[in-house]
Amino acid sequence: MPRVILIDDEPPARRGLKRMLAVFDDIEVIGEAGTIDQARDLIVTLRPDAVFLDIELSSGKGFEIVTDLSPETAVIVVTAYSLYATDAFDVAALDFLVKPVDPDRLETAINRLRERLAPPPLAAAASARPPARILLKSMMSSVMVPVSSITLLQAEADFTRVHLDSDQTYLAGGLLGKFEADLPSPPFCRLSRSLIVNLEHIHTVEWQAGGRSLLRFGADSRDFPLGRSATKRLRQLLDD
Repeated sequence: MPRVILIDDEPPARRGLKRMLAVFDDIEVIGEAGTIDQARDLIVTLRPDAVFLDIELSSGKGFEIVTDLSPETAVIVVTAYSLYATDAFDVAALDFLVKPVDPDRLETAINRLRERLAPPPLAAAASARPPARILLKSMMSSVMVPVSSITLLQAEADFTRVHLDSDQTYLAGGLLGKFEADLPSPPFCRLSRSLIVNLEHIHTVEWQAGGRSLLRFGADSRDFPLGRSATKRLRQLLDD
């Protein structure tokens, strides 16, 4: 049963959304928050499967909360402002709902949440083997690349930017979660909602002040900055 938290600084909006969610027997609303601090406390305490997140809060922008979430926690944005759609995809939101919420769109979001949380079939999970190569499709072309050549993957709206050890990149169709399901873990590990890295290709990690860091890969001359939550996750992986 998906366990969700509602984050909105308007109590009537929370009550309305809670009533709409009540028609879904398998959705359990386990908490509500009106401020960023309240939301952070609830997330740490309750560890929800998903949050329904308003953006314009009196205490700040709802996107501030996303960095505190684990990659496994789904974000469903609920806002009166459609201009935040691009920002929502940048944080790999599962869905984007515009107030007043349409019941059919809410049902679509719930179905996406169910699909995300559904365990893989046992037979498929037992027989699955990591692919040697993976197909990257774009509007202009399709290319097969060795999985071992991928250094990192970044979410870009409805697409995924795939970086290779040859310093090439491809903008492939599909959300980051689709690629996460197809790649072996380890060495591929999700550090944040928008980034997956191949630990075997990391050449240097430069730990910086404020809990941040810079990643460098062997043949790639670029630096890849990591935020605090991604840096914390990387430290945990490297220490294991």
